[in-house]
Amino acid sequence: MAPHGKELSEDLKKRIVALHKDGLGYKKIAKTLKLSCSTVAKTIQRFNRTGSTQNRPRHGRPKKLSARAQRHIQRLSLGNRRMSSASIAAEVEGVGGQPVSAQTIRRTLHQIGLHGCRPRRKPLLKMMHKKARKQFAEDKQTKDVDYWNHVLWSDETKINLFGSNGVKRVWWQPGEEYKDKCVLPTVKHGGGSVMVWGCMSAAGTGELQFIEGTMNANMYCDILKQSMIPSLRRLGRRAVFQHDNNPKHTSKTTTALLKKLRVKVMDWPSMSPDLNPIEHLWGILKRKVEECKVSNIHQLRDVVMEEWKRTPVATCEALVNSMPKRVKAVLENDGGHTKY
Repeated sequence: MAPHGKELSEDLKKRIVALHKDGLGYKKIAKTLKLSCSTVAKTIQRFNRTGSTQNRPRHGRPKKLSARAQRHIQRLSLGNRRMSSASIAAEVEGVGGQPVSAQTIRRTLHQIGLHGCRPRRKPLLKMMHKKARKQFAEDKQTKDVDYWNHVLWSDETKINLFGSNGVKRVWWQPGEEYKDKCVLPTVKHGGGSVMVWGCMSAAGTGELQFIEGTMNANMYCDILKQSMIPSLRRLGRRAVFQHDNNPKHTSKTTTALLKKLRVKVMDWPSMSPDLNPIEHLWGILKRKVEECKVSNIHQLRDVVMEEWKRTPVATCEALVNSMPKRVKAVLENDGGHTKY
C-alpha cells in the first residue's frame, strides 16, 4: 500500500486510468497496483471530471531550495554536527550563489529529522579509554545481579549551597523575567560548598564522610579505614570494593593499605562514571538537598547527612540492578559513551 499522503506519479495515475478503460473495477486495479480503493477511485473520478490526471495548480510559495541544495545541507550538518545554521547558510550561498536565511536552513534540517539540541556532557574518551571500557564490559558481561550486589561503590562529589552548576530553565510570561520565582539567586564567591566521600551497595547507602580541605592519599586512607571498611564488612566475604583511578586512589600508600586490609578491589576503566551507579545517587541527593532551601554551610552539612541516611534501600537496589544493562550498553557502543 502507498503511504498515506504520498502523491502518485503521473505514470501511475495514467496506468490506473488505462486499466479502468480496459474494464477493470476499482478493487482489481487497487490489488494489481497495490493501492487503496479510495486512491484508485479518486484518481478515476478526477480524470472523468477534468479529463486529465494532473493535479490542479497549487497555491502557496514554491520551495526556495532545490532537492540538490537540501542534500548539500544535510551533508554539511552530518559532516560537522557543531556547524551553526548561519554557517551552513553562508556555505550554501557561497556554492550556489543563492542567498538563504538561517531560518530556512533550520526548517530544512527539521524536515529531515535533525534538530539543534544541547549536547550531552560526557568525559573525553580516547581510544585507550574505549579499549579499557570494552575489556571491562567483556569481562563482566556474564556476571549476574548477585555478583553486583556484593560490590561497594564509592566516589567523591561536591555539593553547592545554591544548587548545581548546570543550566536551569524556568517558564515565564512576558514581563515576568525579574520576578523572584523566575530568577536564579546568586551570591559572591558561589556561597560555599561541601566535598563528600560516600559509598553504597544494593543493601543501601554506606558511610558518608565530609572532606575538609584538599584530600591527599593519607587523608583518603583515613577515610578508607574509618568509613569504607565498616560498610564493606556488612557485605560479607564476597565483598568487592570499587573506586575510580584518581591518583589518590591508586597511590602506593593507598594500594599498600588495601593490600594490608585484604580488600578485593575491582579493576576499573578510567573515564567511566556511567558505569558507577553512585553517580546517579549523587544526582538524587543533590536534588533533595536543593529542595530544602538551606542558607548556610552548617545547614547544608546537616541536610546532606540527613537526606543521605533517608535514601530508600529500593533506590540503591534499582541502581545496582542496572549494571548488566550498563555493561551491555558499553559493549553495544564498542566502548563508547552510553545513555547512563
